[in-house]
Amino acid sequence: MRRVRKRTAVLIGAVVVLVVGIAVVLGGGGYDGRVEDARGGAARVPAAPGIADGTDAATAESRDSAGQQALAVPAPGGSAGVPVGGVDRSLVRSATVTVEVGDPAAAGRQVRSAVTSAGGFVAQEQSGTAGSWLVLRVPADRLDRLLAGVGALGAVLETSSQVIDATEEVVDLDARVASQQASVTRIRALLAQATSIGDVVAIESELASREAELDSLVNRRAALADQVALATVTVDLRPAPGPGDEPDVAGFLGGLGAGWDGLRAVGAVLAATVGFLVPFLPVLAVLFGAGWLVRRVIRRRSGAAATADGGS
Repeated sequence: MRRVRKRTAVLIGAVVVLVVGIAVVLGGGGYDGRVEDARGGAARVPAAPGIADGTDAATAESRDSAGQQALAVPAPGGSAGVPVGGVDRSLVRSATVTVEVGDPAAAGRQVRSAVTSAGGFVAQEQSGTAGSWLVLRVPADRLDRLLAGVGALGAVLETSSQVIDATEEVVDLDARVASQQASVTRIRALLAQATSIGDVVAIESELASREAELDSLVNRRAALADQVALATVTVDLRPAPGPGDEPDVAGFLGGLGAGWDGLRAVGAVLAATVGFLVPFLPVLAVLFGAGWLVRRVIRRRSGAAATADGGS
């Protein structure tokens, strides 16, 4: 009987050691999951003062007329650089504006006319039943006046702007272009002094390489200067919703949609719960198997001991 108890204690100790070892392994290589909250979407920006939703035809017409007058006002000229702290900064400006208008086609014509009058141009344009979408390039010093005019065409839904300070990049490109030009001049002087064919071939190859690099730097500087001089404006002209354009969320279809959304939410919760429990299944299976094995061994040892005691 003592021998049976001793073996049983040893077996239980082995199972405990196994469980502790599994726990240590799982604790050392634990899952370090991170859940990031990615929330997108644009908020509706309140309309400009004096512009309300659902205006009548006369109000919309007067508003379009006011917007056309705002766009037609000539803007003062000036350089693209902005003096800040005594330094002429090179700023790359861009903006995006979304406006609800009564007639997107007519508003698009007004925007094109205003950009041309401001000394800019339309880089891209798309028009359809959903409205008009235009990408404009306008002199940087006239950007604010153009945005104000576009906003006056209707109700502003969304607007954003960005300014990138490219002063250091402009200075760096100017220095690199000057250095490369001096290098090309020196190579050309060496080529004029070359006497052998081998020297001429070697110097011409080096000259071609440095001239190609110089052209690349000059093109980069020109592209950057164009971005500084001309701001990029993306204009999205959307038709204002009419009385019958509001979605009908009541009735059977509304209830069906709400029920479907609720079912999807419940399914997402159940899926998350199952996913949380799946990593624990192997550990529970090992513990259950170990307990069943210990119980079976104990029963066998107990039966054998009882048989031996009965025989004696």
